[in-house]
Amino acid sequence: MVRAAVENRGGDPIRLDSCRFEVSTGFAANSPARFFKHGYQSWSGSGAAMVGAAGPHPRDEAYILVRVNHQSESARPPEFPEARTSELFTIVECTGRAERMMAGFAGAAGSLSTVTVPSPDRAIARAILDGVWLEPGTRREIDPLYVVAAEEPAARLAARWAEAMGRRMSARVSAPYQRGWCSWYHYFHDITEDSLRANLKALESMRAEFPIDVVQLDDGFQSALGDWDTVNPKFPSGLKKIADEIRAAGFKAGLWTAPFLAARDSRVMQDHPEWFIIQEESGWPLQAGLNPNWTKSNDPYAYALDPSNPAFREHLERVFRKLTHEFGYTYLKLDFLYAAAAEGRRHDPHMTRGETLRRGLEAIRAGAGEEAFILGCGCPLGQAVGVVDGMRIGPDVAPFWGDTTGGMGEPSTLHAIEAIISRNFMHRRLWLNDPDCLMLRARETHLTADERAALASAIAASGGMLLVSDDMALLDRESAKLFRSVAEVGEKIDREVASDPVWAIDLMAEGAVIGMANGSVAMISNRGNDAATINTADCAIPPGEAEALDLAVDETAAVFDTIQLPPHSARIIRARR
Repeated sequence: MVRAAVENRGGDPIRLDSCRFEVSTGFAANSPARFFKHGYQSWSGSGAAMVGAAGPHPRDEAYILVRVNHQSESARPPEFPEARTSELFTIVECTGRAERMMAGFAGAAGSLSTVTVPSPDRAIARAILDGVWLEPGTRREIDPLYVVAAEEPAARLAARWAEAMGRRMSARVSAPYQRGWCSWYHYFHDITEDSLRANLKALESMRAEFPIDVVQLDDGFQSALGDWDTVNPKFPSGLKKIADEIRAAGFKAGLWTAPFLAARDSRVMQDHPEWFIIQEESGWPLQAGLNPNWTKSNDPYAYALDPSNPAFREHLERVFRKLTHEFGYTYLKLDFLYAAAAEGRRHDPHMTRGETLRRGLEAIRAGAGEEAFILGCGCPLGQAVGVVDGMRIGPDVAPFWGDTTGGMGEPSTLHAIEAIISRNFMHRRLWLNDPDCLMLRARETHLTADERAALASAIAASGGMLLVSDDMALLDRESAKLFRSVAEVGEKIDREVASDPVWAIDLMAEGAVIGMANGSVAMISNRGNDAATINTADCAIPPGEAEALDLAVDETAAVFDTIQLPPHSARIIRARR
């Protein structure tokens, strides 16, 4: 563990750009090597990349809002190109060598951070300090850097990093297994009070078939983006009455907000223009999102609020105290959280972007209280550890499969499955992983039965949160059976995760077949477009006779040496007792 601090012993203030650490990997400079390129926030992709690969990264020429979303710096310094840069931590491995090197920051309260791998023999870790001022006689502690070299699989090294981060930042990992319903993936912005009430009644009557604990109202209720305690005409009863009905039906009431964004027609933007991050060149509030559905004005942009401003933090605390303690919403989904860390001029020039985001999250926690379950989404990951109870760890799922040419965080069932596997090491080390919603419906979807089952298998085998988001009227007995199967497998794996953790079988996998396993259960998925044959010896479960569960048809079959996997499918493999 490397610890560092910067102290100003002079008589004038100084500005801090970054604190850099050069790390030797132990590999030769000409070795063929790969590194784990970890994504910036919830929706950003993670996976293996070649060290020294020529050419730009696809995001280098992307629209500015894409880079604000998915990179800690919208324009990387020339010596730290995006194609060679990982967020928070990385793992470097060399062909023919059993040893791997992991380097990453074991804290994130002080700043955003990256690790760049310019060549196989070295990595450069950076704490990004954003030009903050360090006054004479003051000192700034840098989040510690954790470096490990060991003959361990990449997934276990990633888990060691997460354990170190979780310990230092007092990760909240004790919440029970979560099962819930949210309104988003069927109704989107068109959700109404009547639609919510119809699903609530269905969930109440179908509790045996769908044992759900949380009912969460998503985007579409608010009077304006940024005004979270008032509703639009689609919700005439108001938020408190809706929460009362959800609780009266026996569920925990949940609510979506995007607390660091506001639209131009919001009350918060009209009354408090001083609460916004400012774009340096223009002097105007910083654009951090684009969605015409979020506003009635002619300006489709959403603007980034500034939690470095203590008045705005007080506002956050008041609003979330009201939502939780007065209205009754004790499950809070906080979305688009990257906005608080966007680049721009802040109220407090001594506060880094990472500190700004964390202060905002801490204000929300202070208002909501310790008993509320807070779920982060669209969030730069490190700054939320110790504040949130759950975290989305991949992009939005979608009622279609997607393809492997993405990587921009776009919605896709395929990309959601990839994220479930590549970030599984975070579960109950940093928070409860939220893999996003299980797509149950067989109607009004482009997913095949195999594709729905592949997502279900990944969610189940991860032990992560289990949420659904269908119109309950579209679900049948087969949907209920699939839900209960996922809940049974997932809750058991989650219950035993401390003693029998789940690992990616190969965190650096680049082929069609990917998967994860604990000591007795494996999930393998074929993300390719052709059938695949898998050796059971590669599934990381004890040798001997095994059985494969195909959730697409709810059938279990004995398997021996190999398993045939159709395209876009998955199986849960268990050792036979």
